[in-house]
Amino acid sequence: MKSNINPHQKILETASELFYQKGIQNVGINEIIATSGVAKKTLYRYFASKKQLIEEVMKHRAREWLQWFEVAVQDSGNTPKERLLATFDVMRDWYASPNFRGCPFINAVLEISDASHPAHAVSVGVRESIRCHIKQLAEEVGIKDSESFSQQYLLLIGGASLMATIEGAPGSANYAQKVLSTLIDSSLG
Repeated sequence: MKSNINPHQKILETASELFYQKGIQNVGINEIIATSGVAKKTLYRYFASKKQLIEEVMKHRAREWLQWFEVAVQDSGNTPKERLLATFDVMRDWYASPNFRGCPFINAVLEISDASHPAHAVSVGVRESIRCHIKQLAEEVGIKDSESFSQQYLLLIGGASLMATIEGAPGSANYAQKVLSTLIDSSLG
């Protein structure tokens, strides 16, 4: 039975899953080829190097993750304040999923110590997209200094994600949500 996924997409999805589950540095091109079922020549037609593949995988994952996060948050509350607080309900669900292995963007930065690697820039871009989304929600809530608020929020989500990874449990989202509630109340008008 033939797959209706084109080879480029199949390579991206296979590499994305392998990088996330095993770590970027632990997965070689041969494993991606074997798992995806594409020929070596096909992989190199789309990706000239592992570095380029890593960058494209990170961009692919970033698009998917940000779309998921924004839609899930939007669907989780009726008011901007409810949606802001619901960000940690969304994160809790993610942390509780059986295949959760930490934030792929934090993982990539930790694995690839070279700050000039394209994966680093993608991770920074995801961070900035989250911050902008939270800043917008904060402004809709009526928070005075939405810029500072959004930076503080990033500390909460980053810390909660790391703790969920370390503990292998979603409870850190509950604590982050409580801190976020206090932060919202102290930041209002």
